[in-house]
Amino acid sequence: MNRQDAGNRRIFFSTHPLSDVSGFSFRALPRLPPGEYERFVKAWKLLGSGGVVALVREGDMAVTGAGVCEALLARSWAVRYLNAEEMLRLATVAQEVAGGLGTRDLGRAGVAGLQARACGELGNALRVAGRAAEAEPAFEEAFDLEGEHGDPYLNAHLLHMRATLYGRSGDPGFAAQLLELVSGFYDDSGERYLGGRTRITQSIYAAHTGQGDAALRLNEEGLAQIGRAQDPALAMTALHNRLLLLLRLGRKQEAKRAIDSWGGFAADGPVALRLRWMEGSILRSLGELEEAEAALRQSRDGLSILGLKRFTAMASLELAAALLLQNRYHDAQAEALTAQRILLGMADRERYFGVLMVLDAAFSSGGVTAELVERALAALR
Repeated sequence: MNRQDAGNRRIFFSTHPLSDVSGFSFRALPRLPPGEYERFVKAWKLLGSGGVVALVREGDMAVTGAGVCEALLARSWAVRYLNAEEMLRLATVAQEVAGGLGTRDLGRAGVAGLQARACGELGNALRVAGRAAEAEPAFEEAFDLEGEHGDPYLNAHLLHMRATLYGRSGDPGFAAQLLELVSGFYDDSGERYLGGRTRITQSIYAAHTGQGDAALRLNEEGLAQIGRAQDPALAMTALHNRLLLLLRLGRKQEAKRAIDSWGGFAADGPVALRLRWMEGSILRSLGELEEAEAALRQSRDGLSILGLKRFTAMASLELAAALLLQNRYHDAQAEALTAQRILLGMADRERYFGVLMVLDAAFSSGGVTAELVERALAALR
């Protein structure tokens, strides 16, 4: 690598937070041959402006090679909070590109490693898109390929993603066990950021198994390790998790102080909108209903604009609960119907049938309460 190329790579890393490029991509990009790194940078910019189509139409680029594959994986990761369909589309193309790689530039082990990552990222994107059954074969292929590569960091990266699939598929206890192994590996390797990111994920599944205090501790440890400035989106996700855990533990005032001490956040980002939703939930629990309604409406509308359907539906139900506490039954019913239409239009709609049937029956009979809607929300989470 020449001095100019090394300088260009430092510039890229210093101007793109880890929320834009996954931790493993930061390890992989410096290993790209100079020509492929240049193609990565060009593809990264084009994908950000117009998706895969822009590579061919605007950049006159062949959708081939390690650099383009890395750019596809990086962009897929960058949109994970914004657009599940685009995340999946980019990961699908990356997996196809990885499958056609030759060994000249990266060698056999290097190609196997990139193919393993592409399969793993595809599995993760399928999970995010609600297609968990299709995700499992992608992870199986990823681990088969990883065995040819033999990189413990790649193994940890794949285990982290696969653990989230187990958590979504109904085995949060096993997900937490896997993540304990991953976080221990990162601690032993001196990878503070990656260890913190893993602990934040681990806290989610500890909460799902009823370990509220342990989940809160893991989340706090993870937030301290990642640093708010290093990965703002992940830091806000950790704050979101902390607020949710505090509410589950009945520590409402502490949750209110936590969000007040954050110092504000952008109002239009997906994680920030979820935080605004959590603020509305906290205010509702404290009886500040008008303020809660305003926060929940802003969150619901913003999430809807971003196309985040499941979160939009859940924010609508949260708003319905706030409206019921104000004795505005018909307004609450309209919000619940909006949430129902959204959830029934999703690919994994069968996951929501039971909850929706209970809510529909309760509204139809006039027996719905804010507490019932809150229990439905807990089931959806």
